[in-house]
Amino acid sequence: MKHFGLIGHPLGHSLSPQIHSRIMEIAGIDGDYRLFDIAPENLSREVPALLRSLDGFNCTIPHKTAVMPQLAQLVDSARKVGAVNTIETKTLTGHNTDLAGFVETCGIDFRGKRVLLLGAGGTARAFAVAALDGGACSLVISARDGGKAAVLAAMLRSPRVNAGNTTEFNADVILNSTPVGMWPNCGGMPMLPVTPPAQIFDAIYNPVSTRLVLNASKHGTRAVGGLRMLVRQAIEAQKIWNPDTTIDAAKIESSLIPELIRELLSKHSLKIMLTGFMGAGKSTVGRILAERLGFAFVDIDDEIVHRTGRAILEIFANDGETEFRKIEREAAFDVLKTSGSVIIASGGGFPVLPENRALTRERNALVFNLAIPFEDAWRRVDIDTNRPLARDYGQTKALYESREPVYREFCDCEVSALGAPGDVAQNIVAALTAV
Repeated sequence: MKHFGLIGHPLGHSLSPQIHSRIMEIAGIDGDYRLFDIAPENLSREVPALLRSLDGFNCTIPHKTAVMPQLAQLVDSARKVGAVNTIETKTLTGHNTDLAGFVETCGIDFRGKRVLLLGAGGTARAFAVAALDGGACSLVISARDGGKAAVLAAMLRSPRVNAGNTTEFNADVILNSTPVGMWPNCGGMPMLPVTPPAQIFDAIYNPVSTRLVLNASKHGTRAVGGLRMLVRQAIEAQKIWNPDTTIDAAKIESSLIPELIRELLSKHSLKIMLTGFMGAGKSTVGRILAERLGFAFVDIDDEIVHRTGRAILEIFANDGETEFRKIEREAAFDVLKTSGSVIIASGGGFPVLPENRALTRERNALVFNLAIPFEDAWRRVDIDTNRPLARDYGQTKALYESREPVYREFCDCEVSALGAPGDVAQNIVAALTAV
């Protein structure tokens, strides 16, 4: 049996053991894979023992560069990137499979493109090298730590590279190597939404589709998350460690990626809010979506009725809309702060108030708007006597016209509410799990 592992600190909820175990199982490799959480101050003391006892190991933050002095040689990928993520212990050789993993999964033609790189860590180094080798005409590195951005720019030694703390560069391609938007802080986004023709690659894989990816898609921009890259760089590492074994990357990806998506959805709680005008089908679609994802489901209007013991119409009639909105906000807050994954069907007026939009972002919910043309919405609500704000065609249309731009601006992703509810729910699943 061969023995492999991952060094880093902290390692937290790493998927590496699951990924490598399944790669070895599918490829017929007899081996195991373990995690070694090594604090930076202990690296020089603990790595020599691993170099003797393991057949190979991976490196992640913060050891991708710190481990290099303990190696005998670097291959071209590691030398060009200036970071190591895979070590072959027999020859003490450092490799970088992030570079190949990115190139093979990003789907970006860099020739003549203006590239904006967010972040300046180990993954950013691989992105930068890939962009320059691919023929990018310019590369701007933007990072919170301007010093790190400057160091990376200097390392690349190219007149096409500049370091600057800006996201206003008019880019054709945007590469995110920062952790902004990573679970559990899913409400984060490293920059404002962009419009075509920019392409986006986000190294984050949890959630599978980040706010950055969802918002880019909403604006018609091609966007890809980092899950396939994660799997591919692991496959490349196994090829290095097992050069005599045939490893079918396509076969592994087709089996492993759906498994990882299920794992991420089941182990890491997500809050997903459905918004849209009355009649969009938020409650019906939400129940179907929750069942398919294995999440809980809460309809905010139902929650209000349960809490108050009164119908929505009664609250509007006796207390007015202002009081109803207060109750609605309190109910939504309590749902959003609970643990566990949940699909939330908001009321049609909930996102209109700025404080409610802020609350939703603070609680890291991803927001989907069920978009529906007014005439279709009116046909659905005209026969429903339980809607306090759907009494008159003209007034309801005016309400729709005032709310629809808010839904569109606020949401992370927009799906059509037309068609069968099951199909609408499946479109949301597809957006959440796109790789």
